[in-house]
Amino acid sequence: QILASIGDARRCVDELKGEVSGALAVGAIPTIAPYVLPELVVTFQKHYPQVTLEIVEDVTDGITRRIEAGELDVALASTCQPSPSLRREPLGTEPLLALVPEEHPLAKRDLVESDDLKSQRFLLLHEMHCLSQQVNHLLESRRLRPEIALAGSQLSTIANMVAASIGISIVPQMMVKHHATPGCVSLPFAPPVPERELNFLSNPRRFQSKAAAAFRREADRKSVV
Repeated sequence: QILASIGDARRCVDELKGEVSGALAVGAIPTIAPYVLPELVVTFQKHYPQVTLEIVEDVTDGITRRIEAGELDVALASTCQPSPSLRREPLGTEPLLALVPEEHPLAKRDLVESDDLKSQRFLLLHEMHCLSQQVNHLLESRRLRPEIALAGSQLSTIANMVAASIGISIVPQMMVKHHATPGCVSLPFAPPVPERELNFLSNPRRFQSKAAAAFRREADRKSVV
């Protein structure tokens, strides 16, 4: 805490220069980072070339721990546990989509109904990922107990497994938008459409630099969801 306070004091002095500069540590969870950060970071660095960025990718528990410890200044995440040392600012929501092999019977449908998923084999992320927890909650809320054929660590692996007709999955829209996988078809759900939150995280007990505020504005401007 003492070292963190010293670091904050130094940054306060640097802020008196009146320019957006210095170091900024940015975190993001694996189901957001590859789809949002590249374009966002390029735009940010173009507008604020005097800011040195450090990018950290970690699961939600790791991201929130790093924010609370002062190791990260800001982060992009989905749902997380509330904490006095965690400020959560909503950036919006995005729909979840069903991902099926292109030869699957569901691939010709316009919308996926809950009943369509009853007898399907599912490929999901490991439970340490909040997306996996969200999908499991969705399945439970619709009284579905499908066979789980794989618990993976990356959405790209899941998508390739779907393309190989090993099973189906539920993925965020941003994945399909930024990295379509050959052999897969994404389908929207019939109402009520499942969604996930996208939040901007920071620590209200730590000094917030001009660079952190600028990154928040860029995230809003880019409409990351």
